[in-house]
Amino acid sequence: MLNSSDQKYVQELLKRYELGTATAEEILFVETYFDYQDAMSPRQNPFASDEEKTMLENEMQARLLREIRGEEVPVIPMKRRFPVKWAAAAVLLIVTGITAYLYFGNTQSDQPVIAATEQTTPVSRDRAVLKLANGQELQLDSLHGKILQEQHLTVNNDSGMLHYNSNSTKPENHTLYTRNGTQYELQLPDGTHVWLNAASSITYPTIFTGNNRDVTITGEAYFEVARNKNMPFRVMANDMQIEVTGTHFNVNTYTNEPFLTTTLLEGGVNVTRNNNTVQLTPGQQSRSGADGKISISNNAITAEVMAWKNGYFHFESASLSTILRQVSRWYDVNIVYDGEIPDEKYFVIIKRNSSLSAVLKALQANNVEFTIEGKKLTVKAIQ
Repeated sequence: MLNSSDQKYVQELLKRYELGTATAEEILFVETYFDYQDAMSPRQNPFASDEEKTMLENEMQARLLREIRGEEVPVIPMKRRFPVKWAAAAVLLIVTGITAYLYFGNTQSDQPVIAATEQTTPVSRDRAVLKLANGQELQLDSLHGKILQEQHLTVNNDSGMLHYNSNSTKPENHTLYTRNGTQYELQLPDGTHVWLNAASSITYPTIFTGNNRDVTITGEAYFEVARNKNMPFRVMANDMQIEVTGTHFNVNTYTNEPFLTTTLLEGGVNVTRNNNTVQLTPGQQSRSGADGKISISNNAITAEVMAWKNGYFHFESASLSTILRQVSRWYDVNIVYDGEIPDEKYFVIIKRNSSLSAVLKALQANNVEFTIEGKKLTVKAIQ
């Protein structure tokens, strides 16, 4: 049974989608994320005919198998592929807390192994620290309302969101950073919204002056940049720079990930590293590895990229090590591998407010077992 807040969320989201007033991110979320959820467990969908169920199941199986074999996977078109009722059913399935887990192995038959689990009671993870220019650190989980008042600057912290109002001509640098298991939202002085993922940071001025709006990040952040053609917005991340005038994009710069990635949802961005610059259009993702070269993927799975901001883990044809890197950051555990782990691929969608045991239960169904000792999570293959 949906609670009142969940019902309201579903109704408002689908209404915006039907009326054509949904944002680019919301459209992608409905048309891609929920389509995948439907296809993942189509036989449980009460709105589908037998023919539709078979078609969707075959489509998802073919897609996952192509990804596993390293073949090119076509881009999902940006149009309404299925009726809104399909999206509604998927929303209901997700919000009620029932999640399916799908797995295809390289040498297994084409039949999926499916398990299910219920989510735990949501846990508050809106904890972060704001470091001021003088070095003072404010623990935001214990401060609410107006947390900083100066002559030309006001900083408020309300409902897990930090926002600035400033008319100063002398900018000071502030840094917002999150610990493991924490994410936070920030509204910059120009109106730009930033969502900061776990174990991440952003450094920014209290007022933007000069020719550019410059910020520096570590970890992962999603940006909805306020438009200003006369003052480009620039994100500095390691030795990479992303420049925009107004757009929606995600940047992942975790040092333990194989690539620095920038994924564009709306507008356009220029990504520069080692004097090499690429331009992205919506739906594309840039990747840059240790060699500093930048490549472009035209079939970025934006629902998977944006899942963290929307409160989910979402993996399609992902290795166990890829999944556990996110698990490590979110649940603040150290991953230790005991021996060689099978090279298997996972399809997982689960809420990030689930307990660690719920996540591990889904993964453990696939020939691995886990042992937790304090903050140490040991992974071992089942013989």
